[in-house]
Amino acid sequence: MLKFIIIICLSATILLSESKIDEIFKKSNIDAQMQLLYYSINKTNNNDDAYATALGGYLKYTTDSYYNIFISTRFHTSNSVGGNHNKIKTSMFNNDKNGDALNVNSELYIAYKTSSGVIKAGNMILNTPMMNEDTTRIVPWSYQGITYTDNITKDLKAQIYHINAIRSNTSSNYKKESASGEIGDSGVTLFALKYTGIPKTHIQSFYYYAPKLYSTFVGQIDYEYISDFDTLVCFGLQYFKSGNGGKYVDSNSKYGGDNIDLIALRMMLYFKDWEVSLNYSQNYGESGVVKGYGGLAKVYTSSMIANGRGNFKPETWMIKSAYDLPFSSYDSEVAIRLTKTQFHEVEGDNFVAYYLHFKHFFNTNTSLYLRYENINYSANKNDAQYFRAIAKYRF
Repeated sequence: MLKFIIIICLSATILLSESKIDEIFKKSNIDAQMQLLYYSINKTNNNDDAYATALGGYLKYTTDSYYNIFISTRFHTSNSVGGNHNKIKTSMFNNDKNGDALNVNSELYIAYKTSSGVIKAGNMILNTPMMNEDTTRIVPWSYQGITYTDNITKDLKAQIYHINAIRSNTSSNYKKESASGEIGDSGVTLFALKYTGIPKTHIQSFYYYAPKLYSTFVGQIDYEYISDFDTLVCFGLQYFKSGNGGKYVDSNSKYGGDNIDLIALRMMLYFKDWEVSLNYSQNYGESGVVKGYGGLAKVYTSSMIANGRGNFKPETWMIKSAYDLPFSSYDSEVAIRLTKTQFHEVEGDNFVAYYLHFKHFFNTNTSLYLRYENINYSANKNDAQYFRAIAKYRF
């Protein structure tokens, strides 16, 4: 990691020497957020219970992005406050050291803007279906490498990423290891296209090439239109398919392997103050896709904990509904979800899950988010209840 950062800093020095450094730093931007997160896990078997409270947030500094060259860095921290129990299970601190805190450099990159795109090199937070930040904790996942995004036309965007190291949300170190196994010196290379040239339609495709682990194709199509009743109607289709397993692959991993074969469907209705969606997924493969290469895989049938992304060939139906409450001029929302998952292999344990959340913005910078989910298994696993309380303030 140190060698990579040195290269980035040297590159920045060379590039910045061609610009007016004082102008680049004159209009720099500082962004910060403070967060208090309480998380509890309650299971029928008390040995699996866990709870902890964390106080932390991030501080981000970016030079003036008006210029062709800019630099950005961000630090995240999550610190235990009060008592805790089985804190490793909460994934809120440094699990590498069984620590009570996690302090990381989540971003440190130099960016260069071309006539139609931007190149970034360094430590970055990503937002793709199989590699993303996972916003469920204070400290996100982040990735080390080089990325290029190009707006080929007004309707077509291309992305090429090469990631050589990954830092999980419970570690301060960038390693050659993804959420579902080692990536080796070959890393993970992503090729992605996003097309919006068809009216009311968004088409996305992603191909992750990881020769030492496994490669994955993800395709997604979303279509929307406004009905005669001023209702926005959306339809979505997702497909995840993996293969070409390498030396580090575990084909039966719930996090990701070389035998993912998942299709997901979604229909959403948006009214003035209310939205509802029906989501369905079926994994025909032996591998799960819970985390993919990092973060949490973005499948339609995803709740706080319950999901249809695991192995043992789950088939999942999920109903989601959210209603905007008229508390104030700022956003206030209550939402419910009902999930039913049936596994098509005997090792799976069918379950039904109930989810509820309340989210309120006191102003543009201050919010409170309460989340609760109850999962009832049909046979072997212990029933479980999960609760998170999240208070945020953005400076």
